[in-house]
Amino acid sequence: MHNRLVSLFIMITASVALLFQQPSYAEPQVVNVTGVAPYSAGNDAKARDMAIQDAMRKAVEQAVGTMVTAETMVQDYQVIRDNVLTKTQGYIQKYDVISSGAKGNLYEVAISATVAVENLKDDLAALGLLHARVEKPRVLFMIAEQNIGQEYIFWWRWWGDVKAVGQHVDMTASETALKEEFINKGFNIVDASAVTGKIEISNAYRMADLTDVGAKEIGRKLGAEVVIKGKAMAKEGPRTSGSNVGSYLADITASAVRVDTGAVLASARGHGVSRHISEVTGGTEALERAAKELSGKMIDQITAKWTQEVQAGGLIQITVRGIEEYSDLTGFKDAIKTQIRGINAIYQRSMEGGAALIEVDYKGNAQQLADEIAKKKFADIPKLKVTGATTNTIEITFGGAIAPPAKATEAPSSSTAPAQQPVSESQAVSLFEADEYIVFDGAFPNYKWGYVGKMVTQPTKTNNEAEFLMYNDGSKKWGKFFKTIRRATASELQLGATIYYYTHNEKEGVYYSPPDDKSEVRREQWYRNVVTDNSLINNRGIVILGGAKVDVSNTFVEKK
Repeated sequence: MHNRLVSLFIMITASVALLFQQPSYAEPQVVNVTGVAPYSAGNDAKARDMAIQDAMRKAVEQAVGTMVTAETMVQDYQVIRDNVLTKTQGYIQKYDVISSGAKGNLYEVAISATVAVENLKDDLAALGLLHARVEKPRVLFMIAEQNIGQEYIFWWRWWGDVKAVGQHVDMTASETALKEEFINKGFNIVDASAVTGKIEISNAYRMADLTDVGAKEIGRKLGAEVVIKGKAMAKEGPRTSGSNVGSYLADITASAVRVDTGAVLASARGHGVSRHISEVTGGTEALERAAKELSGKMIDQITAKWTQEVQAGGLIQITVRGIEEYSDLTGFKDAIKTQIRGINAIYQRSMEGGAALIEVDYKGNAQQLADEIAKKKFADIPKLKVTGATTNTIEITFGGAIAPPAKATEAPSSSTAPAQQPVSESQAVSLFEADEYIVFDGAFPNYKWGYVGKMVTQPTKTNNEAEFLMYNDGSKKWGKFFKTIRRATASELQLGATIYYYTHNEKEGVYYSPPDDKSEVRREQWYRNVVTDNSLINNRGIVILGGAKVDVSNTFVEKK
């Protein structure tokens, strides 16, 4: 009887261990490689073993090459060799010999090896190599959490109340767990509680279901480069009859949004399970486990996206101001194309009022390109200066007269403020060039937001799908849902009409007209929705689109 009880206890313990075991964050990587070793007659066994060792080292080296840039591999090869490649067998989960045999004075062995990517990533991160070329982005977490018996808790709801913010930041178990995992992977974390009271957050953003636009706006104000926003919820699971111990389940969903462009870097879900006497403690533990599962998926996606951008490159937007002679801009473009390595092409998008927007197809990020430009000496433009850079944008001045920046549209101070009126028919011109469209991922009304892209491959008569070069992240994208727009007229703001509007000029809950800077208009997000209320047009200049308040100067319709 005693032995049966012991066996039962062991089985239960093993089951519980399996229940709470955390999954591996990264799938193992299978690579095929060939290793070689010196060969002479009579030493077949030794040569074969040495060739297998060489193949395993190459397998690990190949896996490392997918995680760091080629330049890092060259510059830090000795560090990688001494700390990673010497521990080859520790990263190889298994291998199969495909072929082997002597070829002249060499012995060759081809293997298929399974590399433990997660272990490899941890060691590379510890050496400071995994994120070395992606500038370790500053991450802000905005996770709305609901534990058992609680309403949703999110710190931006109580912004400005120091005591409340501090309490609620501490109480969000999922956000705390996420921060811990990201810090361990080398990310820089923006602590919202440390800057409490320094900024204002619009009432429109004090909600659990935060939009990408809201996350970007708050992230920008707090100096973050990436915002991870989402919702976490815990609930009680099935309970064994007669037991004081309950089971608790938690789920979390989140997405990572880049602040400068609005591009979504990652999106994932996490699930956690816990058993405890206390429902609050059990819910908290389940939330923490869900957050840890989510963090691994998010870190993998963010790392892959940022590494890809560094290695493969993309479009970098350069705004040049203070241009007195057009020939200076031409000379600048010629100089960087011939003198800076990694530039594949240069596209001039606009030139107006002493300012120009150009886009550079560059193998690297904007800060690297800005460094290269700052090092160059431009004899014909002696006052050229790099005045700013983010991951995808650069600001440059030639030192000439600079037109004053356009003033942001202020929200009406009261209901008696002068109302903005819809534009007339004569003003209803297209905002973009003829080959520029807003590209959506699907049909309306399920998909309501999109970004601007330049059509590079026309659709055919049999297939309405076209290829676009997207301004927001420099990627190429195929899509069949794309629209070109023009400003709406007064007669077109009817109930039920589908209207497009710009989302990046919001103030006090109202979305205002796009700025004169077309480069910003092209790379920010656009929404579309139907008119649900037009009664405020005459006295306030506002139309309601599915719940959003939009200034009439920011209303657009499809250009037929």
